[in-house]
Amino acid sequence: MRNLVVVATTNSGNVNRFPKTSVLEAANLKDFLEQTGEYSKVGVYELEKELGPLKQWAELDRDDR
Repeated sequence: MRNLVVVATTNSGNVNRFPKTSVLEAANLKDFLEQTGEYSKVGVYELEKELGPLKQWAELDRDDR
């Protein structure tokens, strides 16, 4: 199971995070949020490494999904 999060930045600069467990769910939510026009940037990120409290995230491209 992949550890994914959809991160959306509103036009006013607020950041919203939406945890997801499947790539399909994350991609569908990203597409939906982009279509609303309420967000200036929407991206899907995957947890790559975790060492204690430190976490390394990487943004997924369409090709990575």
